[in-house]
Amino acid sequence: MTEKDTARLKELEQIVIGCFAQTLMTDAAEISPDADFFDDLGGDSLDSLDVATQLEEKLGLSLPEEEFAKCRKAAEAAALLLKLEQGGVPEQAAEPEKKEKVEPITRVCDMEEYKVFLGRVASFEETGNPYFLCNDSPLRDTSLHEGREILNFSSYNYAGMSGRPETIRAAQEAAAHYGCSASASRLLGGEKPIHKQLEAAIAAWKHTEDAVVLVGGHSTNVTFVGNFCGAKDLILYDVLAHNSVHEGTRLSDAESRPFPHNNYEALESILRQCRDRYEKVLIVVEGVYSMDGDIAPIPEYVRIKKKYGCFLMVDEAHSSCVLGATGGGVDEYFGLDGHDIDIKMGTLSKGLGTCGGYLAGDHDLVEYLRYNLPGFVFSVGISPPLAAATMEAIRLLQEDPSIMASLHRNIRVFREEAKKRHLNTCLAGETAVLPILVGGDEEAYLLSTKLLEKGVFAPSAVYPAVPRGKARLRFCVISEHTPEQIVFALDTLVETAKELGIRLPE
Repeated sequence: MTEKDTARLKELEQIVIGCFAQTLMTDAAEISPDADFFDDLGGDSLDSLDVATQLEEKLGLSLPEEEFAKCRKAAEAAALLLKLEQGGVPEQAAEPEKKEKVEPITRVCDMEEYKVFLGRVASFEETGNPYFLCNDSPLRDTSLHEGREILNFSSYNYAGMSGRPETIRAAQEAAAHYGCSASASRLLGGEKPIHKQLEAAIAAWKHTEDAVVLVGGHSTNVTFVGNFCGAKDLILYDVLAHNSVHEGTRLSDAESRPFPHNNYEALESILRQCRDRYEKVLIVVEGVYSMDGDIAPIPEYVRIKKKYGCFLMVDEAHSSCVLGATGGGVDEYFGLDGHDIDIKMGTLSKGLGTCGGYLAGDHDLVEYLRYNLPGFVFSVGISPPLAAATMEAIRLLQEDPSIMASLHRNIRVFREEAKKRHLNTCLAGETAVLPILVGGDEEAYLLSTKLLEKGVFAPSAVYPAVPRGKARLRFCVISEHTPEQIVFALDTLVETAKELGIRLPE
């Protein structure tokens, strides 16, 4: 290495250390070039992604993900950067050697993954199993669990539509008229008039030209993200996007790349460097994120997608039926034009109280999907009772503003009462997902279990759904809750934490 290269390497080390410090909010002077980003400095994979984005912006380089992921130290990252600056490329992995013979696995109980799973289940012995809580009633403000009524904060039934008399009646009438199943793919015999009526209602509600309804929310994301883009395309998605988006990128032939959470500047930096290398670019974000309840900066994404000629998809699972005076979602909340978002995805199973998923957008796009999207073409149509109940839910939202007014009041009351008790609500704002930070996984499990014994259910969210050490109880308020119920739940939480000797972070 020349003297000039050595000097540049040192410069790059300091740049990397500066990025480490900015991401981890620590003093750069305390970070040595050989400090391990993960083991010594406490960074994680999301932090590493943020560092990579900063370096690309500062140096005008495109970092190869696999190679950068191997760089755990500033010195290692600097060596890679120097190599890239000099026109080099990461060495291609050598051809894998012929695998040695291994012992075949023929029983699930012998799988390593199963043994890890058993270890996780064993941890429930002390705290109790927090999963598969069985309710013998609709999940509204309360539910029936093991023969007693509990105050329920686990539900996505944001607008109280599941269990509402009007939606139940609509489902019953549709079942009597059409039966309980579409009984075939809609493309080949399963089409019912109520399907088209529902899609027209969704399109009008979402201010789009058309919409198509599928049988599941998760599968809607997987099939669209997995099939809309091809080998000449790029998918850019928020690193905290739902599992269904990640699964879709794995299925797609397109290149895919995450960007730091809600960091539209990082997204624009990526596009500035590489937009001209791809035909289609699909940007995927959520309207509201389900772990922290934070709202995405959608107007910035709209600006970026227009500037760089991209398709913008917004997953509105937790923003429709929550944001806006009629629960219209991010476009109603931000006052967007109906064409600003290219693909509006939503689920029927949360605020609308039924089950399924939809994609709403321009007619050309939706008509193409009806004939080409595998998750629609090769799947049975949504059941008529669900379609009818969903239509009724949309009608109620548009005609009765008191539903959203009640939900918005409850969100405000929860935030204010949590603040009075010095509880940390993470990034929560104006949405129905209102987490309370706990810290350790075991503490979150234990608090959830003990709260249930006292008649309040708030499920725990732990690693890997959230970062290590950031476990929380995830409260979801709905329109049917009352301020008195919210106050009781928070008082019970504070009291229970004190009894257990758990100090809740402020």
